[in-house]
Amino acid sequence: MKLLHPIFKVPVVAGVLLTVLLALPGCRQPTADAPDLIILQTGRVRGNVYPPSLQMIAPLQHYPYLAGYVQKVREEAARTGAKVLLLDLGDSLGGSFASHATGYGNMVTYFNTLDYDAVMLGNLDNNVMPETLSALEAVVLNPFSNASGEPATKGTQFGARIDLDGLPVELLANFYGDTSGTEFPDRFPTWFGNTSSGVTPLRDYSKVVEKLGERAPGTFTTLAWMKFESPKNPPADFLKSLSALGVDAILAHRIYSGRERDIWTQETFYDWTPPVSENILRNNGGFTVARLNLKKDGDSWRVLSQELVPMTANTAARDQKIIDAIGQFSDQIEKADTFISELPDNVGEDDILVSYLGALSKIPGTDVAVYSKNSVRNNWPSGRLTASRVFNSLPWTTSVVQMDLTPDQLKKLGEIGGIVFLRKEGLDPVNPVTVTTSRFFASVLTERLALPKDGIRDAGVRSEFDYFVQFLAESPKPLVFSIPDGWEFITPKG
Repeated sequence: MKLLHPIFKVPVVAGVLLTVLLALPGCRQPTADAPDLIILQTGRVRGNVYPPSLQMIAPLQHYPYLAGYVQKVREEAARTGAKVLLLDLGDSLGGSFASHATGYGNMVTYFNTLDYDAVMLGNLDNNVMPETLSALEAVVLNPFSNASGEPATKGTQFGARIDLDGLPVELLANFYGDTSGTEFPDRFPTWFGNTSSGVTPLRDYSKVVEKLGERAPGTFTTLAWMKFESPKNPPADFLKSLSALGVDAILAHRIYSGRERDIWTQETFYDWTPPVSENILRNNGGFTVARLNLKKDGDSWRVLSQELVPMTANTAARDQKIIDAIGQFSDQIEKADTFISELPDNVGEDDILVSYLGALSKIPGTDVAVYSKNSVRNNWPSGRLTASRVFNSLPWTTSVVQMDLTPDQLKKLGEIGGIVFLRKEGLDPVNPVTVTTSRFFASVLTERLALPKDGIRDAGVRSEFDYFVQFLAESPKPLVFSIPDGWEFITPKG
């Protein structure tokens, strides 16, 4: 099925005008045609859905406006006869203290209340188990496969077909385009949900489409591409393979760095085949919804317009239904936000890292405690230190694991940039050592050091965050942020 190219060939001199138009809430490219299909896509919400009463923990909340906007679009579609497809591209279930405290209940409630059609998993959702996903009413897509070639988490799918009020829609899940897991191992987990090892990003979609069976006439097919990195040159072979499979459009999501603008400053990817509708998130600080308006044109689909809609009060009124639904979690989140200590001074990121490594060093059998320096997100301000502030500085909830390394492997570990560790003084330079770290970083290290994945073993700590909070709560007060006696701090050469 061929998708006709949209009329978005904008001269460079008009780029500034296009930028302004796309930045305005509710502004569309003028067209005489009303859309037959409206696609709304979100992504990388990272669990940031808190009851408004907990503004002291998470002051910036976009979801009430998002829900209001979705309701407004559905009302518009009801008047014009358009269909509305609402989906999330991933990295949205986990990542917040609220998600951790509620066992992802806040996000399951959010997706179910807004009546999402599909939710895709990203690499940050790797710790979500099948029993949680089964509570989602939406189709759950997974862009990672296990060693047997099946979706990496039970109850998820590589692709799915849904009936959208009479319109057949086919959805395919993707993560990082055509990038392989071996090319950039740091980007991909080696486990997912209930899968312990052998997880790889899905790249061959021919078998997925074949398994779905013959398409119904008039099917709209889209690929959800999380972590879209907007390459300068289109990945020609990958796009050609998608076109051959009948993909009509790509829904993409990208994270802008702090040095980039929140809005487009140039033509984007409408000249690609299939064309791309891109959503953006800037440093996890600004949230938008991408809206794609499509028109059925014979046996093809024509792009009418693309919008980036900021989720603010200027976009839509707050939806009280979603506020009430999330409000049920107030007591649960507040109770989990336990008091740890009173801090007389600010605690910097380096001191937090040393403290966390010190906590790992206390786990029985540990010879070397390893973590990533880049994973400490912010400092702890003076005053009350609570569990939510700890989470916001180290927002990872994977289990703690151990593995044995030879002296040569430990030397290679010291050559990896960004990795720091505490090492026991006086270790035997010949015998293997036991390394303790989070499961997330263990998966990275096994790739970098070419270690067998079955060499990772559980250290008996289900959640590194919970363990760290307990360690801090049980530590003598005032808290001391220094290297433990008998240990030495190692900074890699890389």
